[in-house]
Amino acid sequence: MTRKKITSIPKLFELIEKFRKTNAYKFRGQSDESWDLIPTCGRPGFNNIKDDVVFKQWKRRAKYYLKNVNYSEWELLAIAQHNGLPTRLLDWSQNPLIALFFLCSENYDKDGALYITKIESNIIDETAYSPFDIDKEIKIYQPSTSTSRIANQLGYFTVHKNPKMPMTKTNYNGYLEKYIISSELKEEIIFMLNQFGVNYLTIYPDLEGLSKHLKWFSCNIYNFDSEIKIDDLENLI
Repeated sequence: MTRKKITSIPKLFELIEKFRKTNAYKFRGQSDESWDLIPTCGRPGFNNIKDDVVFKQWKRRAKYYLKNVNYSEWELLAIAQHNGLPTRLLDWSQNPLIALFFLCSENYDKDGALYITKIESNIIDETAYSPFDIDKEIKIYQPSTSTSRIANQLGYFTVHKNPKMPMTKTNYNGYLEKYIISSELKEEIIFMLNQFGVNYLTIYPDLEGLSKHLKWFSCNIYNFDSEIKIDDLENLI
């Protein structure tokens, strides 16, 4: 797997430009480049109980909140993933800027990683397989837009037969590249993304996103303009 380090904003734009005229590539950002590509349910602290057991209990208790919509098993797993349940799905996005947001919004003291994969022949036929019994080690799931978060994040998933095993070129058997983004760029990238309309408000189009965005804005107000006056703050939010 390629491990190139990006140390300047122009080099980052140069990288993104390579993928401007195609939708075949999907992107994932991780705020610590040392982390493996492992779904949440396969990570320490979450891997002591089978994820299908946890998911079964989630479905039983989630019916009230779902208002009896007839979702498929795959759609329910995607909804659970986007609402914080540890699952065997790993989030990717069609938009590299969204991946960069997740890469840069945490762990400011650590280099992050931008992973890039390609849609080739790995898309799962969800009518033929259960999420817990796929035919290969790793497949790509193209979800329906069952939630606003999936829609706004242009979400895709990889689904992992063995969620404890890191995703690599060996077990994925497809295009997979890794670019390390210097920690020194993270704060600047977050401000740039906000100007481009990629922030907590758009990533999480709900009350949680609104609160997170205002929290971030409040903590960084003087990074926008060091000479700003208190009386002007109301007009800037």
